[in-house]
Amino acid sequence: MANIIPFKGYRYNKEKVGNLGAVMSPPYDSISKEEQAALYSVHENNVVRLVLGMEYENDTDSNNKYTRAANYLNEWIAKDILVRDKKDAIYLYEQIITVNDTQFSNKGFVVLLELEEFEKGGIMPCEQAITSSKMDRFNLLKATRANISMINCMYVETEKVLANMINELSEEEPDMDFVTEEGTRQRLWMITYEPTIEFIKKNMADKRIFITDGQNRYETCLEYKKQMMEQNPNHTGKEPYNYIMALLINAHADGLVQLPVHRLVSCPQGFKEDYFVSGAQDHFKVEKIIVDTNIEELVDTMKKQIATPRKENRIALYCGEDYFYRLTFTDREYLKNLMPDKSEAYRSLDVTVLNELLLNELLHIDESNYHEYVTFTKKSVEGVRAVKDKKYDCMFLINPTKPYQISEVAIAGEKMPERSICIFPKPATGIIINKH
Repeated sequence: MANIIPFKGYRYNKEKVGNLGAVMSPPYDSISKEEQAALYSVHENNVVRLVLGMEYENDTDSNNKYTRAANYLNEWIAKDILVRDKKDAIYLYEQIITVNDTQFSNKGFVVLLELEEFEKGGIMPCEQAITSSKMDRFNLLKATRANISMINCMYVETEKVLANMINELSEEEPDMDFVTEEGTRQRLWMITYEPTIEFIKKNMADKRIFITDGQNRYETCLEYKKQMMEQNPNHTGKEPYNYIMALLINAHADGLVQLPVHRLVSCPQGFKEDYFVSGAQDHFKVEKIIVDTNIEELVDTMKKQIATPRKENRIALYCGEDYFYRLTFTDREYLKNLMPDKSEAYRSLDVTVLNELLLNELLHIDESNYHEYVTFTKKSVEGVRAVKDKKYDCMFLINPTKPYQISEVAIAGEKMPERSICIFPKPATGIIINKH
């Protein structure tokens, strides 16, 4: 199912740039204007100039952020600021992070993944994608002919053949070892031994690949491939444009951290707390929990009170006072009747329960006005503070989506609702660049 190949990646030359952490950037779609300016100033060769360049009032068709990105890339290659590896490699990539005082090591393979249409079933999108950035990414790809950043994917391996290999390979001295500006340790190993590469390819060949972050970039590369095929009468299928750079992570990996994406809500008809709680009791067990303490402890209590190891949906509702409501879903048959065309995997998601039964039925927020009244946030403390300051009517805290739910929904031929998935950490941009 998954056809992967090794490649010769371009990497930053430490002798030229000094601190490798200073030339990396977060994913392009999580960089604010302020962060963009800060990355520009932190180092003259920061990869943000390639992946998310500045726009200026006097930009033209021949001088814009895309043409400048291509010029920077070619100039840095010419000056050996970016140097291409001499041997084809599959890269073992590790990120070491600390979440809630616990250290996680997230490891995966960076490869070139052969592009194929989703209909074939070997590569599957997992989430409803926001299409606004597709043209932007297409223009960047067309100008640079490069994957500046890798897409993030999962595969399912329960027997741990590749997992054991990863643990063995990571005991060797890494080819890169540094810390990014936000404090994430990054380590990279080049796997160039051909029998090892063939072993990885063989064990990945029967795996489905689930795109957890980067669907827009994947679809952009598909469109780019089509255009290149039309222009190439000698197309063989082996050209560089047939592949995309991807990070492949085992869904059962211990270091895989899923973060919840909470919902801040401004209600179209005003928020009437008593009415909402009364309506929610039709399908939920509703418990009012008083927490007369600071915001951090309030949030911590909410998270603990909705956490559950069982296949159960618990959601916290915060309305701005020194208490919150724990909503435990109790009427699965009602949701089945409401959504008979959806799989049980889809109906079991916290986000589905929230969207259909709380936002839609009680607050009259559906697909037509969702983005007008709902704001996404991973920062629960800041979200609670915003509700307390009356910037929003209420906030719904949910649990993170479990990796098995992602694959189950995709296998059922469905896509997760928007902003259901947030795998952390996302790969740093700039650690490897794939130039066609």
